[in-house]
Amino acid sequence: MRDKITGMLTKHTYRGVIAYPPTPFTKDFKLDEDALRENLRKLIAVGVDGIAVAGTSGEFYTMSPSELRKVASILQEETSQASVSSIMGAIGLSTEEAIQRGQMAMEVGVDAILVIQPYYTALTPNELVRFWETLCAACPDVGVIVYHYDYIRQPYTPETFKRLAHIPNLIGSKEAHWDFKLWQAMHKESPLLHMSSTDLGWLVELHRQRAIGVGSLQLCWMPHKVREILDLCAAGDYDAAERAQSNFTEFPCRIKMGQGRPHIMPQELNDLDNYSHTAKHKAFINALGFLKVGPPRPPAIPVPDELIMRIRDFVERRYPELLLPERFLANQSASNKLWRTADTPTAMFSA
Repeated sequence: MRDKITGMLTKHTYRGVIAYPPTPFTKDFKLDEDALRENLRKLIAVGVDGIAVAGTSGEFYTMSPSELRKVASILQEETSQASVSSIMGAIGLSTEEAIQRGQMAMEVGVDAILVIQPYYTALTPNELVRFWETLCAACPDVGVIVYHYDYIRQPYTPETFKRLAHIPNLIGSKEAHWDFKLWQAMHKESPLLHMSSTDLGWLVELHRQRAIGVGSLQLCWMPHKVREILDLCAAGDYDAAERAQSNFTEFPCRIKMGQGRPHIMPQELNDLDNYSHTAKHKAFINALGFLKVGPPRPPAIPVPDELIMRIRDFVERRYPELLLPERFLANQSASNKLWRTADTPTAMFSA
């Protein structure tokens, strides 16, 4: 949620459900501005606390500086009147590139930037601290979130964040990995704030352990299931929430990971093994129909329409409860936030 005084995302307002939608492109790979606005409005209507764009699933690495500025401007325009935080990826291979992208986002007026340290080679602990000090000093009027992405081989621990805690506008991190014990250690021992971006399998337990919130990719697939699970959590019915989470977790794991890790890809969708994680993620969103995201940009190869139709048919037959109910959005209120707890005053979650 945006800070009403500074407009920045801060340690006091980095809370709730943060949606991570892909950047929508047209069939000829141009930025689809109309779809981007429509997608942002849908996510706001569902009750998110923040929206982060131009990260990994946002394909930041395919966009030009002018396109990134346009995305940031649209994000700021659509969220600024809705008490929803705007978070923009500012990721580069060098300190200078990260600063340039961070300053662009700051100038546009977004609330926070999501940043990976220069990642071609791992940094020493002292180099890592120096990078974050330099970046945050160069972007003083925007909140800064460390993007702790485990594909980038840069270790972060509670001790790392203790060394970074003196930086005024450094909020904490997005923990993009599958190490639950590491998230727990951050949550309990670090002086900063650490939000997992893993809602598959973790959503109920994160709520039960009083996490500050969650970064959600699956909100772009199945927003009604995120709502169902978190409403049950808010009511304290964690057993029912775990049951509701079962298929919500099984379906994405089965067809995104497949290949026996631990699920086996359904035989009728085996062709999906020929496509990248990014291409499959967009194909599933397009098949389920909540958001319009189009194809991935090169070098990714788009999943063909025929296979997207087969995904839809598979879901209709095997997981019909994961399809968006009719009039779901019409029955939502943006003031009814997704991330609530039984002992938190309702006013904290109003827009």
